[in-house]
Amino acid sequence: MEITWLGTAGFIIKSKEGEIAFDPFLSRGNGQASPFSVKSFENSQAVFVGHGHFDHVYDIPQIASGTEVKIYAPGLTGQILKLRGVPSSRLVEASNKEILFKPFKMRAFHSAHTRFDMPLILSTAKRCGVHGCAHALKLGVSYPKGLVQTYYFEMQGKKFLFVSSAGCTEKELMMYQKLEVDYFLAPLQGHSHIQEIAAKQVSIVKPKVVIPHHHDDFYPPLSQNISVDIFREKLKQMSFAGDVLEIPLFKSAQI
Repeated sequence: MEITWLGTAGFIIKSKEGEIAFDPFLSRGNGQASPFSVKSFENSQAVFVGHGHFDHVYDIPQIASGTEVKIYAPGLTGQILKLRGVPSSRLVEASNKEILFKPFKMRAFHSAHTRFDMPLILSTAKRCGVHGCAHALKLGVSYPKGLVQTYYFEMQGKKFLFVSSAGCTEKELMMYQKLEVDYFLAPLQGHSHIQEIAAKQVSIVKPKVVIPHHHDDFYPPLSQNISVDIFREKLKQMSFAGDVLEIPLFKSAQI
């Protein structure tokens, strides 16, 4: 099985059972250019969307127009994607009431977005300046968050949990713990203490392996690099017994 980190919260996961993707964001502004393109998704059967922010959905209309991939998106996000050109026939509502993609037993769970704290807001505003803040506001209005979904799926007998933003409640996390997750794809973005927040979530879910994502400087100056080393240290402090698999930006890992 191969898992490729596309940058931001984006992944392509391939196994002998098929290929799926999550939150592909390729248009990285002034950030490091992505080596991926629409052709990278030609063999993907489905794209699953965590929520509607621009850094999770911006490139999906182009991907949909150049491939036959199905797009699974929650509520409002699906409607926005439709308005942006994704055909209705290619859109599937990511309902939490049924199995979404039977080959992988894909299920969606209602989740929540990380709450931006004031230190992060102030430091971001300082980096962006007036023009950058206006641009960020425009992106926020054009790409509303909508419903946030977490996805659970199985591949080759292994259980995965993909979280698009680290706003999960303790009740939600306890539910995931009961699923006995093997691989937890954990986002590191959206709060000045995100490493500690994510580490606490991992310590509750208790996966065998955690794969950090969204820690790259994906859209500067709005974004910034987040230290995975600090995340590792926080996990040690919480006596996390599993492993950390840090996939380099734009690279793949065999699992």
